[in-house]
Amino acid sequence: MANKPLTGIRVVDASRVLAGPYCGQLLADLGADVVKIEAPSGDENRNWAPIVGGESASFLAVNRGKRGVTLNLQSPDGQDVLQRLIAKADILLHNFLPRTAARLGIDPDALLARHERLIVCSISAYGAAGPMREKPGYDGILQAFSGLMAVTGEADRPPVRIGASVVDMSTGMIAFGGIMTALYARATGGGERHVRTSLLETGISLMGFHAVGWLQGGVLPQRQGSSLSNLVPYQAFRCADGEIMTGALNDAVWRKLCEVVERPDLRDDPRYAGADQRLDHRATLVPIFEAIFRTRPAAEWIARLEAAGVAVSRINTLDHVFADPQTRANGMVVEASRGDAVMPLVGMPFKLGEEAGAASEAPPRCGEHTETVLRDWIGMEAGEIARLRQVGVI
Repeated sequence: MANKPLTGIRVVDASRVLAGPYCGQLLADLGADVVKIEAPSGDENRNWAPIVGGESASFLAVNRGKRGVTLNLQSPDGQDVLQRLIAKADILLHNFLPRTAARLGIDPDALLARHERLIVCSISAYGAAGPMREKPGYDGILQAFSGLMAVTGEADRPPVRIGASVVDMSTGMIAFGGIMTALYARATGGGERHVRTSLLETGISLMGFHAVGWLQGGVLPQRQGSSLSNLVPYQAFRCADGEIMTGALNDAVWRKLCEVVERPDLRDDPRYAGADQRLDHRATLVPIFEAIFRTRPAAEWIARLEAAGVAVSRINTLDHVFADPQTRANGMVVEASRGDAVMPLVGMPFKLGEEAGAASEAPPRCGEHTETVLRDWIGMEAGEIARLRQVGVI
């Protein structure tokens, strides 16, 4: 991407695992100089499976384009180096618990008072206020707490975790949006410079209409498997050789669906005439469509449905997702460089203008750029770098 919009912006990314690092990666993709701070032992998700070519896919997924610095923040020297880096930064991104941030000397109020242009983004598990503000948490735990897990799974089976880390990754996107808002406010002469978000706030926000249904009408959503509580039929259906996701999102599409499956009697049946009636007769209607879709291969149903203007997709595994030309046409595979080699990674979820994505540097090895960053950012001399390395600070 030519003329990346965040070129010249410096970011200290002191976050770990997924949410914060993903935010930092988005900033790096847009041209920011993002320095990833890790303990000498490395970010914990460097050890998470699957391990591909000796490296964690979890780490590789959210850390490209950054420069890697190791720093022992348990030592006074390490904390001093962190403060010197922050003094040269535009943005500090971290997910320390409030008491830990205070112990490290990076309490947002104190930092913002000292650095008039600094933006601080703090990500937590349960939010900045309330009795659980000091509790740690991870994606699955907050899927449970926020209500997401309660609505995921089959009606007659236990709740399940959503397969992807949607709370973590969505929190990273929300943090990115908050940082961009603060950068704009800074550029226009004012605004708050402390961005706060959490897995809790993200998870509850993702509940969407389910949450509003409860707040407005006391309606507790139930697990529906692949279907929705307010649309019938709309779910996964097994075909002769695979599964598809399709259905009728309105009455016009319902009529088209009946034509595709060659059942005009269903279209004309008053029990199924409108959305409310179809909801009332879910128990009789869904088995009819289940039986119909089993009679033909998935590709044939997809062709018929698409020709009629009915939304449909095969239920893809990742091998099919990344083999599909639509995925690559929209820049969802990028090649990050590491020396003479390239590493395929997932592209950005938004684009600017006509740019479909761009190659950047591969995620850093642990501490790969420590000496370079300490020289570039804070002018540290070789002797001091050697001393810090000797005593285990870097």
